[in-house]
Amino acid sequence: MIWTALVRAGAVLSMIVAVKDLHDLSTREIKPHRIYNTADVARFLNTDRRSVIRLLRAGEMRGKQVGGNYRVPGQAILEYLHK
Repeated sequence: MIWTALVRAGAVLSMIVAVKDLHDLSTREIKPHRIYNTADVARFLNTDRRSVIRLLRAGEMRGKQVGGNYRVPGQAILEYLHK
């Protein structure tokens, strides 16, 4: 019984986080202190993931590779847009 409640609570929390992330992306508001993946950055820049990865590898945008995937701080996206 307690495990069922914990699983349901976890599912509810996951949904809340997903809705919040979707809201951030739909409003296209880039938060400087948030970390984004390349798919999110591509949506903000209205391009595809490959183009974002090329920007990161070329050093035109700051980001770090973590476990094979790039992570980009919101501040780096804002800096790139203001170039």
